[in-house]
Order: sequence, then structure tokens, then C-alpha cells
Amino acid sequence: LPPSFSSHIFHPQLARCMRRGAWWLKACVRHMAAPTSGTEAAASAASTASAATARLGGKRSKKKALAQANGYAAESSGRRGPSGQELRGPMQRTTAVEVVPEDVENPFQTPAIEAENVHKVYDTIASHWNHTRYKAWPRVEAFVRSLPKHSLVADLGCGNGKNLPHVKEACGFAVASDISAPLARIAAEEHGASCMVADCLTTPLRAGIFDAVLSIAVLHHLSTPARRIQALREAARLLRVGGQLLVYCWSYEQDDERSRSRHRFVAQDVLVPWSFRTPGLKKGKAAATPAEATGAVAAEEGEGVSGTPETWEEQPPVCQRYCHVYREGELDELLQEVPDLVVLDSYFDTGNWCAIAQRR
Repeated sequence: LPPSFSSHIFHPQLARCMRRGAWWLKACVRHMAAPTSGTEAAASAASTASAATARLGGKRSKKKALAQANGYAAESSGRRGPSGQELRGPMQRTTAVEVVPEDVENPFQTPAIEAENVHKVYDTIASHWNHTRYKAWPRVEAFVRSLPKHSLVADLGCGNGKNLPHVKEACGFAVASDISAPLARIAAEEHGASCMVADCLTTPLRAGIFDAVLSIAVLHHLSTPARRIQALREAARLLRVGGQLLVYCWSYEQDDERSRSRHRFVAQDVLVPWSFRTPGLKKGKAAATPAEATGAVAAEEGEGVSGTPETWEEQPPVCQRYCHVYREGELDELLQEVPDLVVLDSYFDTGNWCAIAQRR
């Protein structure tokens, strides 16, 4: 294919695959057309296959060797993420942090650690986060699809809105909110959802009208028990009698037998690193902030981003997200502090403690 055709019309990676496919096709046609004996044909085919393997697998071999040199195998680890995806690479280590309550009597006062290591971080990484969170977790999707048609669903802490399409597919209507304005904007623009910027502890939504409330991977970003209980009380306030709340929060237990995830937590209150690493994305030092760095575009093999070689940055910036990870039974204890809710089910789902509660 002409380079101008492939690079201007298609995504760079797609164009590269098409050019490789055309090269393979030409090689096969050339060897098939050549009048050779059976032995020569077999040797020729083997030669072509070896060349193709070297051409297509060279970079993979280098990555595998580099991975082994760094102390871990590049092959399948046997670990799976919440969406069922295969996890590769080393364990992700965390840093213990001490949380000092600033105002225990007022759960609506945002602690500094949340403002700095939750709100600010997600505002910064919103665009990059959106490229890594594209699919609802299977049991979350199953919960949404189990709701009656025309259900009104509140998604508190919706992030980039990855759960919203399933509400629509289940013939429901979603009202979403997130504390991060960039993430709320992404959810609204990409999914056409009714989305607002709001704190999950106090939302501007009418009480007692929602058939279901989702709180997915939100509760573990709240740093005090009082704030966690208030978030659950707010979810209960929104539910009609008989409405259901689905809560997911990160678990402290992340051993291979139970979750097979990459994470290992050294304490319950930790800082979890977030690196700007997306396959096919390159970025340079010219970007002053992590948010600007996410604007890097996919480049063809052998090509860099716009700018001089001096602007190349090998190590991307790392943001530290605050999380309180939950021990077994801890989520149930918090739900017992909300008299309006009764727990219907609690379970472990790939690195998360989860619960379904119903409004009395």
C-alpha cells in the first residue's frame, strides 16, 4: 500500500498491520508462482515464514528479554483483572500513608489527602484514565441488566461513565455524577449521559426516587469512617423503598489464590502509583504537566513525537492516588451503620469487596 494512503486514512497501527499483511501476501504469491520442486518449495516456504516471524516478532522478543532482565516473565501470569483481562508484568507496589483526621465531627469537610491525592490526581489523569477504563466489570453489568425496564439509576462517582451504556442497553435511565469535572465531562460527551459534578457525600438529587444506585470503586477513596458512612447514607437517601445499592471497594486481600491481581497492599491506607503508560503513546519533556503529557499521539514505529530528540522523556510522571483498602467484613460493618439499608448479599469479586443492599 502507498504510505500516503495508509498513514492519512487509517490509524497508524492499522496502517502498519496492513503494510505487513501486503508484504506477506506478496511473498506468498511470489513463492507460489515460482516453479520449484517439492523440497525447494518447502524450504522456500520455511524461509518466508522465518523472515515473517523475524519481521513481526522482533520487537516482541526484545520486550520479552527486557521483561526477563527486569526480574519477571513476560509470558502469561495466570492473573486476571476485574473485566477478565489477562494481567502481565510485575506486582504493583504501594506506599503506606498515615491518615490524620482533620475534622471528625464534620464528614463534609474534604481532608487534604483526598483533595491532593484523589481530586487533584483524577483531574490530572482524566484523559489517560479514560483510555484505560472502557468496559464495565461483568458482575456490575449483570446487576444493571437485572434491573426492571425503565429503572432510574444514579451512578455516584461515575468516572468516565463506563457503566452508563449498560444502563441504556437495559432500557434504564442514568443520572451520573463525579467529583472530577474532567471525568464528568468525558462521561457526558462520550455517552450522551445526564452527568454533573457533585460530591457523592451530598448530591443535588431528589430523595427516594431512584430504583438503583451504583457506587463502584468510590468508597476506597474516602479517608475516614465518618465520610464512608455518609456516602452510604447519601446513597440510601436517593433510593426508593425496595431500591438497591451496589457497592464495590478495593480489598486488602490480594493474594494469588483469591484475586490473582497485580496489587499488593502494605497497609490499609496507601498511596497507589498511577503512571502514564499506554501502548502506542509517546510523550516528551515539553509537556509541563501530566495533563498536557496525555495529549501525546500515537506514532508509527521508528517515529517519535513532534519536537526535537532533546524533548524525549523515558520515564513518565507518576501520580499517587490515596486508597483505603477494605478487610473482609469491613464493608458490611459500615453498611450496618446505615439503618435505612439491609444487606442482601456480600461477596468478593476479583480484588474487590462488594455488597448489594436494599432500602427498607
